[in-house]
Amino acid sequence: MIAPDPEHACCLFHRRAGTLAGVLRLTGCDEREAAEALADQLLVAGIDADVREAEGWEVWVIEEDDLVRAEAIRAAPASAEDRRAVRAKAKSIRAERAAANAGAASRFVNVRDRWNPVAEFGLQPVTAALVLCSVVVAWLTKLGDPSIVALQQLSIEPWDSPIFLGHVLRGEVWRLFTPMFIHFGLFHLVFNMMWLRRLGPQVEVHHGMPIMIAVVLGSELLGSLAQYAVVGPNFGGMSGVVYGLFGFVWMHARFGKPGTYVLSDFDVVLSMAWFIACATGWLGPVANLGHAGGLIAGLLLGLPPFLRHLRARRSSLETVEHSWAQTQGTTWQRFRRRVLNPYMPVWFLVMAAGVIALELG
Repeated sequence: MIAPDPEHACCLFHRRAGTLAGVLRLTGCDEREAAEALADQLLVAGIDADVREAEGWEVWVIEEDDLVRAEAIRAAPASAEDRRAVRAKAKSIRAERAAANAGAASRFVNVRDRWNPVAEFGLQPVTAALVLCSVVVAWLTKLGDPSIVALQQLSIEPWDSPIFLGHVLRGEVWRLFTPMFIHFGLFHLVFNMMWLRRLGPQVEVHHGMPIMIAVVLGSELLGSLAQYAVVGPNFGGMSGVVYGLFGFVWMHARFGKPGTYVLSDFDVVLSMAWFIACATGWLGPVANLGHAGGLIAGLLLGLPPFLRHLRARRSSLETVEHSWAQTQGTTWQRFRRRVLNPYMPVWFLVMAAGVIALELG
C-alpha cells in the first residue's frame, strides 16, 4: 500500500453521518495515488471500497463491519515490491468481477427481447411427449369430465375410492404421475402447455433427458401426494410440474453458469404472482398443494448452483455497476443486496410453506 507522505497529506477515518458507511478521506499532494493504492490494498484483503473525489480524495469502505480492519490495513507499512504485487492482484480481481457481472447480465432478458426457447432449442423429445399426452388425455376425458372412465383410471385414485392409495398399493403405481395429464378446461390446458414448452426445452438441452424426466417425475410425485393427502383425488394438471421446472430453471438462471439458462424478470414475477393469486382462492378451486410441492421439488433439485454461489459469496463481495457503493444507497437497497437477492430461493420456499400452511388451516 502507498502511504500518504505525512508532510503533504493527512488521513481522516470516520463514519459518515446519516449512513452506515465508513469514509477514509485522504488529502494532500498525492492524494489520488494514495487513495487508489489504499483501495487496492483493501480489495485484496477482501474489503469492498470505492474511491471518490470530494474535497480531496476519499476511500469509502462499504461494510460497517470492515471499518476496524480497514484502519489497521491503512496504518500498516508496505514495501515497494508489496505495493506492485497488490496492484496486480487488485487489477486481476476487478477483471474477474467485471467478467462475472457481464455474465450475470446475460442470464436474464427483458420480456421485450422476445426470447423464445422453442425457437432457440426446438421442441425437445420429453417436452413434446408431455404436450402430446396432455392434449390426447384432454380429448379422451372431454377436458376433465369425471364421468369418463379414462379420467378415473388416470387419477391418483378413483374419486370414490375409500382406501388411501388403495389402487397404488395394489400395483397401479402409474397413478402417482398420470394426474399431470388431466386438465379441466381449455384455458387450464393451454396455460400449462405454454409454460411447459417455455421451460422444458432449456432443461433438456442443458441437462439432458434423464434430468428433465427426474425433475418432471419428482415435481409431480411431491405435488400429487401433498394434494391427495390433504384434499383428495379430484385434481389434475401439469401445474405442479411447471412450477417444478420453474424452480429448477430459475435456480440455474440466477446462480448457474452464465449464458445457459434464461428467464426474464417478467416471467418470474408473473409466475409467482399467479402462485399467490391461486392460493387466495379468488380463481376458484386450484390444486395449490400441487403447485407448492412442485415448486419445492424444483428448488431442491436446483440447489447445486445456489450452494456454489453461497461459497463464492463468502470469499468475495459482489460489486455491480450502480451498486450501493456508487449511489450511497438506501436502507432498502442494503437489505435487498445483503438479504433479499442472495437468499431468494429461501423466500420462495417460505412462500410455498405459507401456501401449504394456508391449505392445512
